[in-house]
Amino acid sequence: MTSFSILLIRVLAIYLALNPLLSVSPVLFSPGSEESINEWLPMLIAGVLIPMAAGVVLWFFARALANKIHAGSVVEPIANISDTGLVRAGSFLIGVYLFVQHLGTTISQWAWGGVIAYGSLPVIVISVGLIVGANSMGKLYKKIKYAGVDS
Repeated sequence: MTSFSILLIRVLAIYLALNPLLSVSPVLFSPGSEESINEWLPMLIAGVLIPMAAGVVLWFFARALANKIHAGSVVEPIANISDTGLVRAGSFLIGVYLFVQHLGTTISQWAWGGVIAYGSLPVIVISVGLIVGANSMGKLYKKIKYAGVDS
């Protein structure tokens, strides 16, 4: 399960690093972009560089993060992927994705117009909970899965 999580973390890292760059490239290469680059600079920094930096960090620390997510779990063969392990890995990856996206939105809105993105703040808190509580999500999934089953 750990090797599968490493793969998923690295896929997320590539997605986080490339997606904002591809979405901003039309603005950078449009005619007249030289004049408006100073206006767009806070958005570019927060919306592109933060996800790219997060992608690079995730790529290089994928093994350590996967070991942290699956700490204490039984070593499983590569072909045997448990549903609890998928819940732990998925919770962590969803949390990282939401954190990076909404942190970039919050910073760019604050830097650009001095506005606090109140809609993104609860998502940031929830995403941190998903990141830190990935093992707890796996345990909660097990409890829900086996609720009412006498063993």
